[in-house]
Amino acid sequence: MKKACSILLALVFLLVPAQAAFAQADAVRIDAGWDILVPAEPTSYETFAAEKLSQCLAEVFGAAPQTVTQADGPCIALGAASAADASALAENGYRIAVIDGNLHISGTGVRGLQAGVYRFLEEFCGRKVYTAQIIELPQAESIEVPADTDLVYAPFFEYTDTDWRSPCDVEYSVANGLNGGTYRRIPAEMGGNVNYLGGFCHTMGGLCETARYAESHPEYLALHDGARTTDQPCLTNPEVLAIATRNVLNLLASGHDPAASVQIVSVTQNDNYHYCECDRCKAFEAAHGGVQSATMLQFVNQIADAVKAAGYDNVAIDTFAYQYTRQAPTGIVPRENVIVRLCTIECCFCHALDDPSCSSNTALMKDLADWAAICNRLYVWDYTTNYLNTCLFFPDFNVIQRNIQVFYENHVRGVYEEGNYYIRDCDTEFGELRAYMIAKSLQDPYRDLQPEVQGFLAAYYGPGWEAIEEILQRHLDAAGGQNGHLSIGEGAQQSYDFSGREVAEIDALWAEAKAAAADETQLEHLTRTELSWRFWKSSAGKGEFSVLNPARFDERQQLFEDLQAFGVRTISEGGHGDYLDCICIRYAPAAEWNMYEADEIGAKTRLFFGGILESMTPFLSAYGLFYRIAQRIYAAVA
Repeated sequence: MKKACSILLALVFLLVPAQAAFAQADAVRIDAGWDILVPAEPTSYETFAAEKLSQCLAEVFGAAPQTVTQADGPCIALGAASAADASALAENGYRIAVIDGNLHISGTGVRGLQAGVYRFLEEFCGRKVYTAQIIELPQAESIEVPADTDLVYAPFFEYTDTDWRSPCDVEYSVANGLNGGTYRRIPAEMGGNVNYLGGFCHTMGGLCETARYAESHPEYLALHDGARTTDQPCLTNPEVLAIATRNVLNLLASGHDPAASVQIVSVTQNDNYHYCECDRCKAFEAAHGGVQSATMLQFVNQIADAVKAAGYDNVAIDTFAYQYTRQAPTGIVPRENVIVRLCTIECCFCHALDDPSCSSNTALMKDLADWAAICNRLYVWDYTTNYLNTCLFFPDFNVIQRNIQVFYENHVRGVYEEGNYYIRDCDTEFGELRAYMIAKSLQDPYRDLQPEVQGFLAAYYGPGWEAIEEILQRHLDAAGGQNGHLSIGEGAQQSYDFSGREVAEIDALWAEAKAAAADETQLEHLTRTELSWRFWKSSAGKGEFSVLNPARFDERQQLFEDLQAFGVRTISEGGHGDYLDCICIRYAPAAEWNMYEADEIGAKTRLFFGGILESMTPFLSAYGLFYRIAQRIYAAVA
């Protein structure tokens, strides 16, 4: 028996390296000696794909493969030169397969092939486009691709977009699957954009020319609270419909692209609640569920009919399910060429949208299901920042991916993740990381996102990235702060809250990460992002901004100066430059700095009493003693 076991063990040890050798041999090894095979007359898509592949492989190998129209040796075959059958692929999908020892990449639509090449570069070459400036591509003598490789990809969404900073970059967007045309112009050979012609949102006033007809035809305007207003049109007036239809057709006459996969014209309500309450509008709405979306959808359907009749087969008319139009009507459905864009503005963002414990989100889920039941082309406008206190970290990282999965599972075909679109004037938190998480989740909602996040943290923040990961987790665990929910307009302690000890521990993590920075760029990233933490402490009166610290006045002044040094021009949406004129910097929490301009009520009073308090501080030495004792205790525990 013992002898038999010994023989068995020996066989096992012999087989393990044999299996490893077999696995290694059962792979295709690509090196600089391979060719890139394209058709004799390549399309612009195939030409770009070959050039991109050659450029990146040259970085990997140190020498560029040859691009040929006939290959005698091993090759990477692209597009029509590929033997990978693309006939069953979804539009703008791709297939990457090893066939007879060669690698084949094929794709459909206007961006499938390019997406396949970028997937190959990421999957097998390790190319990561983390930001517009940080692109990792390891060097190697060869690249190993399993011999049984056969990757087939169908886009989860036809339209994907977000703002932030790096998503405005073309290379970043194509590599990470963003195709909307609002924030970038992707050349046609790279796949082009899904474009909105004319305005992107809140277009109704312009299309219906409400300001032009205010005097001559007040009946064209919405009747709201007993008065006509240019804020919205009357949607049941046939003359208003004729004006809007004419303007939409004029847009298409000058800007239509018949080669685009889809073009969109936005016919969306202005950003206010001044909808029409005339008898005709109210009667139509009463007959269709008693909701304002009924008149909106009827209006848009008729424009969509005119667009279809004019022969624009690749054009869709887009409208909102937003605020007062969020609920779906009854007895009327969107036309096939109508997009309904459902907006999540009222939702909670520390709970997933499908979390049954969150009443804000269960209401949205009902509307999502109702629209999905009647709408062939449902889009979502989602939100990913704190518009009231934009300098603060918005702790939504736990729900980003799940919410995008919820959209896909409810048949949503396009997603716009609105964030800090004014980031160039307010870049303090984890905006680049959030943008990357969003893009990767839109590209594949079911991918393992944690390695992507960790890879980004290491590349962006450097060797101390694990401390940053811990900081993030602490914020996410505390998301919702004192209320347990998170809107897009929260105060500091409503976003998250920490005890004095927790503040000291997070301070230590920031110090650890900065001490580990490998270069000035990583240190700059850390120092910039830490501004969001310092802004929170100032707003919440914690840490060095505590009332127990006599130096808190100088700390506020330093934070103010550091924000300006990093180009922060605004601390909230719509308040550009307001905080820069604050006369109470030393005496007000950071979140209130846009409230105390020289001519604001109470500003001079706060300045006066704040000055008195600061002048008395040297005599209140006990405060400073208590603060120093507390900080030492916290440091010892940490």
